[in-house]
Amino acid sequence: MAEQGGEYEKLMERVLARFPELSREEVEALVESKLRESNLLNKVGALLLVAEELGAFKEPREEARGQRAYTRIGDLVPGLNDVSIRGVIYAIDKLIEVRDHKLMRLKIGDRSGSINVILWDERAEEASKLGLKIGDLAAVIHGYTRERIETGEPEIHVGRNGMLMKLEPEPGAPKPESYFMNLGEALERGRGVYDIKATVLEIGAERKVMTRFGEATLREILLIDDESEARLTVWREKAEELGDLKPGETIYLTDVRVEDGRLSLTPRSIIAFREKPSPEALEKVAGRRIKEMVLKVLDVIETTAGLRIISTDGERIVRVIVPEKLNIKSGDHILVKEATQEVRRDRVRLLCKAGAVEVIKPEKEIEPPNRLIHLREIVSGEKVDERDVIIEGILYTKTQPMSIKTRFGEAKKLGFWIKEGEAAVQGVAWRDKAEELDKISEGSRIRLKWVDVRMNIFDEPEINLGSDTVIEVLKSSQEELR
Repeated sequence: MAEQGGEYEKLMERVLARFPELSREEVEALVESKLRESNLLNKVGALLLVAEELGAFKEPREEARGQRAYTRIGDLVPGLNDVSIRGVIYAIDKLIEVRDHKLMRLKIGDRSGSINVILWDERAEEASKLGLKIGDLAAVIHGYTRERIETGEPEIHVGRNGMLMKLEPEPGAPKPESYFMNLGEALERGRGVYDIKATVLEIGAERKVMTRFGEATLREILLIDDESEARLTVWREKAEELGDLKPGETIYLTDVRVEDGRLSLTPRSIIAFREKPSPEALEKVAGRRIKEMVLKVLDVIETTAGLRIISTDGERIVRVIVPEKLNIKSGDHILVKEATQEVRRDRVRLLCKAGAVEVIKPEKEIEPPNRLIHLREIVSGEKVDERDVIIEGILYTKTQPMSIKTRFGEAKKLGFWIKEGEAAVQGVAWRDKAEELDKISEGSRIRLKWVDVRMNIFDEPEINLGSDTVIEVLKSSQEELR
């Protein structure tokens, strides 16, 4: 046994001398991998196989000297069957079970890029016992790459022939935070999947919604940075996991989908880490708070969680979101004692807590702005990019409601035309607004409040009814149909 130990040490010295970029710990891990593959091997035999695979017994060409045993992450492509990388762990997910398999996800980065790492079954269990933490240096040995369907980028998988090793720290290694881009940069890049960091401004209440897979938990979180803001939609267990967030916290999230200025988590998203509110972050949050704002109520919409109050300060249309039922009606004046202000695409929302809104008698009546536009103004091109406007006309014709598959499940959609004199404009209504409009007879005179007007994909003006749209049936005017 002593003789075998001496032979092993001599061979180990030769391998380490041949590949100075490899540590003894890394070579030992490769040996252990070989021993697991065959019960017939001893340590010397396993090390010989490792040395042969590494090319220790080949006479190196001059230009090949110093060649690294690891592939740079930025050089990876899908379809590689045997690849090894090393880098900094900057996100770790927990061990989970999916369809009779165990898996664990990590994100690892080096100076050339970053990648998703998926460990399977035994390798996932082994990795979960390594005591890994954010910032650790690690190596993936004998992994294989596959294309990630939603992005086309490579991701590395580790099966029974591969392994994950925890390495010794190295001075000057990249910091985990360096792999996350600011919220504003992600929004500027547009549609895609990114690793982002942002400050929490407001945490919405947890609510239940129906999807094509059944009932699911949903939470919306308003995120900001120095110049940008966006709403993040979080589903199921992640909604519960982020339920204790506080305004001013900075969160680091991987694999966040950006689409039309909104954010959502993907199945590969990891809540990497959270930072407690700093004085700078709290100051940033305070800058988005409003206090003692007086508004005039234009419409009140009941929701499962409370009220959405469409109001005005005399110039803007302001939505006040209240998590409780209140005795408020159109024409009232309200005092918003404190709220978080969200401005997105020129639309203002005030997110209030219970008890933050009360009806008052104002010192001076607020005059609402005139938001009525005529169909002829839309047809002429005068008014084709409008938000929160009011439109009146005859419901000239409409389609049957159709069921459309969306990522939130099936939704009703209804198309219609509204007419005023010789001018007619098409429109579209979704979900409950489609059902509401379907119950109104063609030929009825209607008023559509708080709708958007924009050009559709055919470059034609279109009226869009949203969840806040109020539909009113007025006195019929069959004469206008002639």
